[in-house]
Amino acid sequence: MRHRWPRWWDIAIAVVAATALIADGVRRGEASVGAGDWVLAALTAAPLIWRTRAPLTVLLVVMAGVIVCLAAFEPADVAVFVVMIPLYTVAELGGRRRSLAVGAGTAVVLVAVLVAFESGGAIRPEDWLRLVLAGGALVVGDTVRTRRALAAAARERMAREAREREHESRRRVAGERLRIARELHDTLAHALVAINVRAGVAVHLAEAGGGPQALAEIKDLSAEALGDLRATLSLLRDEQDAAPTSPALDLAAVSALVERAKVAGVDVSADVSLNGATIPSPIGQAGFRIVQEAVTNILRHAGASSASVRVTSTLSALEIDVTDDGRGGPASDDGHGLRGMAERAVALGGEVAAGPGPAGGWRVHARLPLGLGDRR
Repeated sequence: MRHRWPRWWDIAIAVVAATALIADGVRRGEASVGAGDWVLAALTAAPLIWRTRAPLTVLLVVMAGVIVCLAAFEPADVAVFVVMIPLYTVAELGGRRRSLAVGAGTAVVLVAVLVAFESGGAIRPEDWLRLVLAGGALVVGDTVRTRRALAAAARERMAREAREREHESRRRVAGERLRIARELHDTLAHALVAINVRAGVAVHLAEAGGGPQALAEIKDLSAEALGDLRATLSLLRDEQDAAPTSPALDLAAVSALVERAKVAGVDVSADVSLNGATIPSPIGQAGFRIVQEAVTNILRHAGASSASVRVTSTLSALEIDVTDDGRGGPASDDGHGLRGMAERAVALGGEVAAGPGPAGGWRVHARLPLGLGDRR
């Protein structure tokens, strides 16, 4: 990352580098160090303040300044470390090929200059060490850049996967709600059609010329409500979907559902004991859908060989228990099937619980109050 304004530690690095150059020249004592040399050292180290803004330019300027310093007061040992700073920055912030090529060339030139100034062309062991140090700065900078790029790519991948999971979750939830809306349409449309037909018959059989006004109003209002319902819920229906032509399924269809599960290879037993109770249509339909979803989960994910469906009616509620002897894994569709069952139950004032069964496998238990006003 390139910074617009110098950072305090870059300023500190430049000050330390200039001071170290002078100190090395004084320590070696091979030439006098005067005010001009201080200015020269400061000018050599000053570009380090902007090393993150123009790494290659700073490297070349610092390299040129170091060569001049070597000719003026011979800070041979510190010179390598001063050049290592922009070498590291070039490898960290630049592209790999160009940065490594320029950096390696600069390191070789620096060592060659040191050899020329110090030993008249003879290569000594410390010269190889200096070359290794300069190359090491390049390697460390390139490693930091690579790791930073990999970390950024990993974060981006995780963020993209999270967005995809969220999108898929919303899509599945929307699909489940659309399915509920379609079933609501089936139920209400059936009721309104029946009302409309009965009202029309009543008006037709009434006394000629003066049928009961209330029945006429029922006929008109039900026809209007039916049209409004179809117009509203048609917005939720896919364009390619055909209008519903079969009645909504209720608890009477549980036996057929169980037979289909047996054909699929799972020995499912069913016990539907309503004890003569009259189950409201919304409760019966929701109960069937909950059983259907639970059995579907067993077929798809449980790996079960047998399952049990038990539906009982008490004075206050319809109780549903679906158990299996499978692996006891989570509900299907990453929990969206369970969410759909829960939404159906909550809409009717009931509840759904799912989890490992007491004897292993998986258990789904639902309670739907028979009085729609019973909210537990």
